[in-house]
Amino acid sequence: MARTYPVKKGISIEPPELLSRVKESTGNGEIKDGHVFCSIPGIKTIEMYRDGKNLLVNTENDPDNPDPMKTIRVFNDLMETVTGFSSKERKKRFSKV
Repeated sequence: MARTYPVKKGISIEPPELLSRVKESTGNGEIKDGHVFCSIPGIKTIEMYRDGKNLLVNTENDPDNPDPMKTIRVFNDLMETVTGFSSKERKKRFSKV
């Protein structure tokens, strides 16, 4: 199931721009069928795609993850780079719903 992330105004989530920010943050990434795919240590696959003004993200975890705290930190940094919102700001927005 995809999780919805709000995106700050002025940040483009079109696949080419999204791929550029993903590569800047993770060092890898590719576009398939308009979706951006990447991976980080602890998460096998991260799939991102646009849904109107929001970003939908699917993840597939790695069950053999040796350092879950590092995975969370890297994922939060990636989401901040892509959406413009820090984890604290995203938490505030999610709790309003």
